[in-house]
Amino acid sequence: MIVWLCLLVAFLGGRLPVVGTEEDSGPFSTPFPSPLNADAFLSPNCSQLTLKLDFSTKVVKHEYIVAFNGYFTAKARSDFISTALRDVDAVNWRIVRRDNPASDYPSDFEVVEIRQDTRSSLLILQDHPYIKRVTPQRMVLRSLKLTDSGTDGASPCNDTRWVQKWQSWQSSRPLRRTSLSLGSGFWHATGRHSSRRLLRAIPRHVAQILQADVLWQMGHTGSGVKVAVFDTGLSEKHPHFKNVKERTNWTNEKTLDDGLGHGTFVAGVIASMRECQGFAPDSELHIFRVFTNNQVSYTSWFLDAFNYAILKKIDVLNLSIGGPDFMDHPFVDKVWELTANKVIMVSAIGNDGPLYGTLNNPADQMDVIGVGGIDFEDNIARFSSRGMTTWELPGGYGRVKPDIVTYGSGVRGSGLKEGCRSLSGTSVASPVVAGAVTLLASISVSRFDLNGDYVDVAVSYSPVLWPWAGYLAVSISVAKKAASWEGIAQGHVMVTVASPAENDSGIGGEMTSTVKLPVKVKIVPTPPRSKRILWDQYHNLRYPPGYFPRDNLRMKNDPLDWNGDHIHTNFRDMYQHLRSMGYFVEVLGAPITCFDASQYGTLLMVDSEEEYFPEEITKLRRDIDNGLSLIIFSDWYNTSVMRKVKFYDENTRQWWMPDTGGANVPALNDLISVWGMAFSDGLYEGDFTMADHDMYYASGCSIARFPEDGIVIAQTLKDQGLEVLKQETAVVENVPVLGLYQTPSEGGGRIALYGDSNCIDDSHRQKDCFWLLDALLQYTSYSMTPPSLTHSKNRMVPPTGTDRPLPQRLEGNHLYRYSKVLEAHLGDPKPRPLPACPHLSWAKPQPLNETAPSNLWKHQKLLSVDMDKVVLPNGRLYRPQVRPLSPGESGAWDIPGGIMPGRYNQEVGQTIPMFAFLGAMVVLSFFVVQLTKAKSKPKRRKPRVKRPLYLQQQQQQTPHSGKNPTV
Repeated sequence: MIVWLCLLVAFLGGRLPVVGTEEDSGPFSTPFPSPLNADAFLSPNCSQLTLKLDFSTKVVKHEYIVAFNGYFTAKARSDFISTALRDVDAVNWRIVRRDNPASDYPSDFEVVEIRQDTRSSLLILQDHPYIKRVTPQRMVLRSLKLTDSGTDGASPCNDTRWVQKWQSWQSSRPLRRTSLSLGSGFWHATGRHSSRRLLRAIPRHVAQILQADVLWQMGHTGSGVKVAVFDTGLSEKHPHFKNVKERTNWTNEKTLDDGLGHGTFVAGVIASMRECQGFAPDSELHIFRVFTNNQVSYTSWFLDAFNYAILKKIDVLNLSIGGPDFMDHPFVDKVWELTANKVIMVSAIGNDGPLYGTLNNPADQMDVIGVGGIDFEDNIARFSSRGMTTWELPGGYGRVKPDIVTYGSGVRGSGLKEGCRSLSGTSVASPVVAGAVTLLASISVSRFDLNGDYVDVAVSYSPVLWPWAGYLAVSISVAKKAASWEGIAQGHVMVTVASPAENDSGIGGEMTSTVKLPVKVKIVPTPPRSKRILWDQYHNLRYPPGYFPRDNLRMKNDPLDWNGDHIHTNFRDMYQHLRSMGYFVEVLGAPITCFDASQYGTLLMVDSEEEYFPEEITKLRRDIDNGLSLIIFSDWYNTSVMRKVKFYDENTRQWWMPDTGGANVPALNDLISVWGMAFSDGLYEGDFTMADHDMYYASGCSIARFPEDGIVIAQTLKDQGLEVLKQETAVVENVPVLGLYQTPSEGGGRIALYGDSNCIDDSHRQKDCFWLLDALLQYTSYSMTPPSLTHSKNRMVPPTGTDRPLPQRLEGNHLYRYSKVLEAHLGDPKPRPLPACPHLSWAKPQPLNETAPSNLWKHQKLLSVDMDKVVLPNGRLYRPQVRPLSPGESGAWDIPGGIMPGRYNQEVGQTIPMFAFLGAMVVLSFFVVQLTKAKSKPKRRKPRVKRPLYLQQQQQQTPHSGKNPTV
């Protein structure tokens, strides 16, 4: 009960983490591998498999999705397109026919094949008043990779070897589960260390581990909730399902059955009624077959299926797909339309972990429940992608993702025809959450009002919040009266959205919706200026808007920089290190003109690709004169190398030229030129030793100019630029890589330059240089020059930069298309007008519930609670016991008519997973009240549990030595 209440509280009020999905690799993908051997996936044996879904997409030649501004009949859509193309010489075009269940209903898009005069035709179509957007049709390719982690092949469920095989799921350490609870173990635990042998012997039904049987006993089995599974289909007479309402096919294959088993597995996790039980066996299951047996799909198939799901008023939709390219506008628009129509979409977050910032779309969208994975030791699965979201960058800060995590390693689900399989992956975890949400859909949860007026809260939003547009942001800051206070402040934010009445509503006037968002903040006294670091996020750019290459040119197989360059993505290790050293890192998401420099000791710029406003350059000079310090980690920039690393994209049939290098060195030089500093266009690589630390320089630049009274450290490196351009090898001595400078003004700040950022970047770091960052911060924050650098044998006379010209911007680059600073202009791009700084309107707090306990905020251990310290009612009289499976005995619960929820489930384990403080306090309070009432009632003799009929029959058929078999 606690687990389910906590899950719903987390979803409504702050979103916990759960397990995730598989993603596509965007337009730059590897070739699609051969189809999966279906027999290896389908057989109902119980060997342990690890599932990895790889996705890629590619543009379909000559096919375009024409999206309309509303829903129109097929004839109206055809007339609109014909009218638009009437005066164009595109005589060779046709509307691609789509035969599927959505064909009988109005639609908001059409697929058009245009084979000549494509550019002019597209422009004409986009100008039509009823056409919203024209985008290329995309093919989605999904490959399933299964690895049998056993050593002796697949073994059947009733094989005696199965017990040992079951322990071989994907894990980083041996089996040591301390917080696993199967069935109703939460209610009936007998001791912290008992039944340890059972934990290793009994199958792990994820629905029982998460205590779905507690809700089954209360009569909640998912009845009345419509669940859609978008996958590979489902066989008509599969014995695990009793309420398949509809099966629909959206592919070009003439079948509704599952030819691979993935869709069957996902559906089983959600709604299986026997053997490997699902969460909601009585839910109304809608099967959407959107992938062929060769694991191929198209954007248009999904769009039609999504429209049909809206028509059918689906409640919960599971989508185990995704990819890093969020620019498939028709797909993303339709996802937003689904959620705006009250469809709860659950999607896997991706298998690109453990690097942060590897989240996949659509699970990274704010209105989709993104699911990540953990193993049965309650550790985040290494393969699980993790947050924060990056598609908003640099315009926004991004959000914490995944929303929830759950078991995604070694999860059991339905086999293709019968029996069960055990698979791993975030697409396995996604249906776990979808099934949980289905159960929770009919359960109400208590609301809480918490106190706290030590935080200031501001809500900013667009004037209109529309299903496909608008934003709403919540900003939190410490109130002035709490500047020196330390503790926990908590409360809630109430948001009310007003909108016109629906068209089919008979009630006039506006409609309002109100949401309460719990807020809990740990407050510390305002740190001293020397401990506060400001990270410049405003000047970092990333793919997919343009071609921004990797910082390390050795990464040839993955040339696009798509992680976001953020302290919560590929610089997370650096962030954690700085926090462990006592520094406080804040993120600047606005121009340099928008922060109070007197509050910060150091401005940290890493791998910047953006240009700078003239006002920013002026303000930074003034701030440094007044005590702000600056650290810059640069990267390579060489126009000849940039032309060399261009590539031809078969999807768009265009050459892709980098719009900048690893960093925008010409822009950085404009920023620091006032102090006589500059980076060069040199490109260097190599291992060296600095201050007794092993270092690796990965595609970095050198310092071309530096003040003569500064400190410069040089190293011997390879000329990587020469290697890229001419395939020749040369070693260069005395390459200036590090510079330290104290500005001459009284009380002025300090500047530190380093030519490579890869040593603090998680993406492809080989040897970290966190020690160097510590040393530079000691210099910039406390004016303490590291002796190891001051007296280094590699110290050299600062370069004057007269031997070679400074790097110039690549002629004809298109950076202005993606820049917040530049705008298109005849000739060279010019700076835009400086945008206004954001200003927040702080809401007035209204303290509530002044008597709330002071320890309410304290967290329990993740997914664990000490059951020896929790007094719970004895429910053992209501349930039979559990024993290990005997050799030759099936692990399935073969009960005629399906599962009887709550009576025949297994009981194993001592502790409960997914424990959140809000739900726990409510439920524990309820228990205390019930126990108090129970003390006044006379004790009754425990009734004898009547043995189920099928077990009596089994007893008669199975020889035994005088003991009754138990379940």
